[in-house]
Amino acid sequence: MLLELWNVMAPVLIAIAIGFCWGRSRVPYAAEFVTRAVMNVGAPCLVVSAISQAEISGEGFAQVALAATVVLSGTALLGTLVIRLIGGDIRALLSPVVFPNTGNMGLPLCLFAFGEEGLALAVAFFMVQMTTLMTFGVALMSRTGSGLAATLKDLLRQPLIHAIVIALLLLVGDVQLPVWVDSTLELLGAFTIPLMLLTLGVSLSSLSTVGWWHSLGFSVLRIGGGLAFAWLAVSWMGMTGNARNVVLLQAIMPAAVFNYLLALKYDRHPGAVAGIVVTSTVMALVAVPILLAILL
Repeated sequence: MLLELWNVMAPVLIAIAIGFCWGRSRVPYAAEFVTRAVMNVGAPCLVVSAISQAEISGEGFAQVALAATVVLSGTALLGTLVIRLIGGDIRALLSPVVFPNTGNMGLPLCLFAFGEEGLALAVAFFMVQMTTLMTFGVALMSRTGSGLAATLKDLLRQPLIHAIVIALLLLVGDVQLPVWVDSTLELLGAFTIPLMLLTLGVSLSSLSTVGWWHSLGFSVLRIGGGLAFAWLAVSWMGMTGNARNVVLLQAIMPAAVFNYLLALKYDRHPGAVAGIVVTSTVMALVAVPILLAILL
């Protein structure tokens, strides 16, 4: 069992550690270029490739997407209640509680733990999380009343959204892509996960954090709340197998680094948000092996 856990965790931890050391070494890392390459080329290709190659049903994909909606909605309600009780800034602190790192960390973990089917199902959770983050998450932190409308307009231009639509059409229509198209998508999508993990490590190395005790509490909300609502969702929907496992694993991912980037952009207590990102990531390194030991 320990060897099986290590086989799942080691590739992710090593890639993040390399990125962290890279960031600490002061050697230049073109994070902006890498992010653009991943978001505009790699991730869209990965999404379509994962859906086209994996043998999953449209029902299973839809179940994971619905469960993701339950998890995000539940943690949003819980986070709002707790933040109001302590008198915190909802616009700054709610986003890192609600939105987990289902991309940089969640996708590779689901791939290594549950194979190609796990990756394809994890894309469903990632799809819901990213769409919500890029709309309501941005509008939440934005200081302008037109934040949501402007973000929706920008979102419709994103290649990742186009890829999600294409992937859903392939899934619903049970369409098989030509071999050369499938191979091209697989090739271009293959650089996504390694680069996402390296970039996560680099980002963690440069975050300036404050308020560790508050960060610890909000990290418990992110991971513990996510797990609680994920368990309710999979039990209510009667989910089994890899679909159930993917929902539970994605739900306990740490706060996404993108939350910090938004806080920095809109000046919403970036130090406090960075603290939640870092603390929840460390906490997840303990929580994930425990959950995988139960699931595997």
